[in-house]
Amino acid sequence: MHSIGTKHAVRTRLAIALACACAVAWSLGPGAARAQESEYRLEIQGGAFKRISIKVLEPEIGEGASGGRKSASDGQESLARDLIYSGLFYVMDHRSSPYLPSGVPRAWNAVNESPERQPHEIGMRWTVEAGQIVAELRLMDALGTQITGKRYTIGTTGVRGAMHHFADEVVKRLTGVDGIAQTKVAFARKRGPQSEIFMVDYDGFDERQVTSQNTLSLSPVWGVGRKWIAFTSYVDENPNLYRIDEGMSRMRVVSRYPGLNTAPDWSQSRQLFALTLTHEGNAEIYTMREDGAGLKRLTHSPAIDTAPAWSPRGDQIAFTSDRAGIPQVFAMSGDGGNVRRLTFHNRYSDAPAWSPDGRWIAYVSRWEDSIELRVMKPDGTNQRVVVSEGLNDSPSWAKDSRHIAFSSLRRNTRTIYVVDIYTGLERRLTSGSQDAITPAWSRD
Repeated sequence: MHSIGTKHAVRTRLAIALACACAVAWSLGPGAARAQESEYRLEIQGGAFKRISIKVLEPEIGEGASGGRKSASDGQESLARDLIYSGLFYVMDHRSSPYLPSGVPRAWNAVNESPERQPHEIGMRWTVEAGQIVAELRLMDALGTQITGKRYTIGTTGVRGAMHHFADEVVKRLTGVDGIAQTKVAFARKRGPQSEIFMVDYDGFDERQVTSQNTLSLSPVWGVGRKWIAFTSYVDENPNLYRIDEGMSRMRVVSRYPGLNTAPDWSQSRQLFALTLTHEGNAEIYTMREDGAGLKRLTHSPAIDTAPAWSPRGDQIAFTSDRAGIPQVFAMSGDGGNVRRLTFHNRYSDAPAWSPDGRWIAYVSRWEDSIELRVMKPDGTNQRVVVSEGLNDSPSWAKDSRHIAFSSLRRNTRTIYVVDIYTGLERRLTSGSQDAITPAWSRD
């Protein structure tokens, strides 16, 4: 994909991006737990993070619960994977060897680290009560004192659901940070000229299709509590903004102005969408309420303004504009004032996404033959590259403000990856030969 040198080329590119749903330069992904970095109980040793050491003990199988052995084994592996993917723990098995669940890249469990001499421990006991498998989990400190314990009836929560919940409990108890194991990522998966909205657990399991419209649907954004997903769809030929409520199949129209209704982002603080509309002749940024009422125009520029991303408090919006000649990242107040430029790269920068703790803005920027994923402070300082491989697009933050989901074109397929911004470690979230684009990480 070539860099953009003229306003005509930019406008052409925007149209192509919306039609194809896979352009790199003009992301339609939404910008997405506050936690100060000091809350992490991490030490820096020789430029690397010193994680909390934790040992996952062998499951104890109660009398008459032999049928639960597979659930116990699956649960042990799922819990270890969750702790590793948090980026906060060095996880060991009962022999004090590095635990490496299936599918987890070896680098993620920091095999070069020296564990603490007296690590925390997690014990599990699996029983059968009234025909239901029951799991009792305990987190203990180095002296064997129980810190917390939980009891799960697996028939109602499922093995992975129970382990996700306990992993988040461990993260919260030991670091004060909200865990991400129970979150999900929505995204669009392309099937030829069409795309549908899908969702997947944060660890890449349990992918399922949300829409079946046989058209182009993309750019999902979550409502609070995962009660709904909003997205742009061409189901009625015009690219309108729709939402689909949890457990429902019927789509509800939010915005259907003539022209584009795209690049939505939702502010829970303000109870407003920010999105791009073109019904007044140019691509401008507007806000509206959840039902589409209360439309307000924020930008008034002959340039193309798109990809709005709310700050956590809803008092600022980062966005992409070509008002400088090529697309760059700007910011403005939540009501459209105090516009200032944040990036000054010779080639385009795009797709800003504000971290939930308000400390970072992620974005993408073209550099030579790649499109890099970068982060910067909200004032544009401290810019640094997080991912350089591939053609990267549509960053979306996890609620821990540490992990970013993004779409990356590598080996001829667009795939959703996750990166830890502090270690640079990446993992693949989606698989298959069909392109996966415009990820949105839930806050719950």
